[in-house]
Amino acid sequence: MKIARFRFGLPETRESGRKAACRFIAIAALSCGMGLPAASAHPDYAERNVASGQDGLPREAGVLHAQNAPRSAAAPRTREQAAQALFDEGVSASERGDSGAALAAFEQLAQRFGRGDTPAVRTLVARALFNKGNILGEQGDDKKAIATYERLDRRFGNDEAPATRGVVASALISKAETLYEQGNTQAAIAVYEQIGQRFGSDDDHFIRNLVSIIRWRTAEILVNSETPPLP
Repeated sequence: MKIARFRFGLPETRESGRKAACRFIAIAALSCGMGLPAASAHPDYAERNVASGQDGLPREAGVLHAQNAPRSAAAPRTREQAAQALFDEGVSASERGDSGAALAAFEQLAQRFGRGDTPAVRTLVARALFNKGNILGEQGDDKKAIATYERLDRRFGNDEAPATRGVVASALISKAETLYEQGNTQAAIAVYEQIGQRFGSDDDHFIRNLVSIIRWRTAEILVNSETPPLP
């Protein structure tokens, strides 16, 4: 069975599968008063101004579709707004069950805005790649899902913005859970160990919560699989 995967802008609600990565990210967010980290509902989340107590669902009235976003250099909309419009398009497509359109929108965002020139744009690109990886995993293409998580890590692994680092850590959690589901326990533990080493001293509350949860998860995996810890 496939794990249920958390998606930024789309809290997972399916009951099938293990829901591990989804649970960990949601618990980490809720435990520091952020609510579910939904970029569509909170466009300023990249600046850490997330209202607590939100349900995480995107507001339909606020969704901008990419085809309606001005493209000319003289257009009044900023790059952040254009990136948000593409992100919202991907979220809306996924909500209505059009995975193909969602994947296309998220990939277009990643290609069009590259590494991003502002923290807000970089966070949106990172979330787009995270969502793309999760959709691919839900379709059963674990190989492409893992490749997408790794692509995200290569592109944003050293980013200084807390919101972007949080997406990187979340992607690595999804990668670890995918590996564990495949039966590759040692590789999954190695990824979790990597998360602890890279993010264990992070100043961001959400990321620290993630690290605490994955340390517990590593112990759980070791107990369940009777696999000795890595040297």
